[in-house]
Amino acid sequence: MPLKRAILETVAGVPVGKRFLNALSQPHGVYPTFAEGWAAARKTSLAGHEDPNEVKIHLRLAEELRPSDYAALYWISRIQPRSLKLFDYGGSVGNLYYSYSPYLREMASVDWTVFEIPNVVEGGREIAAERKAVRLRFVDSVDSFRAEQILLVSGAFHYWEQDIPAFVRHFGEVPQDIIINRSPVHEKQTSFITVQGTASAAFPCKVWNAGELVSGFAASGYQLIDRWRAWELSVHRPFFPAFSVPHYSGFYFSKAGRG
Repeated sequence: MPLKRAILETVAGVPVGKRFLNALSQPHGVYPTFAEGWAAARKTSLAGHEDPNEVKIHLRLAEELRPSDYAALYWISRIQPRSLKLFDYGGSVGNLYYSYSPYLREMASVDWTVFEIPNVVEGGREIAAERKAVRLRFVDSVDSFRAEQILLVSGAFHYWEQDIPAFVRHFGEVPQDIIINRSPVHEKQTSFITVQGTASAAFPCKVWNAGELVSGFAASGYQLIDRWRAWELSVHRPFFPAFSVPHYSGFYFSKAGRG
């Protein structure tokens, strides 16, 4: 195994070798840009984030908490221990609202907003009406975000295609508290793009270098308060072993310097 890994890393270290390995691992290779990642995803005829099967998968996963949810819940309840105002970025049909709600019942009020693409928003509203989730609302624009809301980005930050300052700037107001959960982060490799896939969808995502991620938020005025491991997810790339990620990560950044 060490010899096989050494050979693959040597091959991946030269441009022609990397192209060869990307061809072998289509579409789940390693790419320098989102454009190349999308090109690889489109070769599968499954490219895109609008697959209705993904919504069903996330709803099933929301039936119980996963390991990394406990750290996110801890900080949510500590930042706003009585009345919660939360903006769930890329929150699908409100799956985290449904799984977190039993642990938020002691709060005086809960205002949970999900931002998603329009067709997912429509489905989320229908499900919320069926479940009588009156504290849950959906928007398809980030312009309504307000600084008093906790910004929760769970399983979605790695799909952002620009840099960190642009991410912070595109909200209606500057976020004060940002919780990023379930995002692939590499300790050694510089940030790169790979392609995720299911039986019915394929889409590129960014695997951030840990130092680049933290320094990017620091440059935008944020302090890293906490980091945790999301053991339930990983990135395994057989032809690019040096780019595999044994577990996803979670982060809490704050402008207020809470701790």
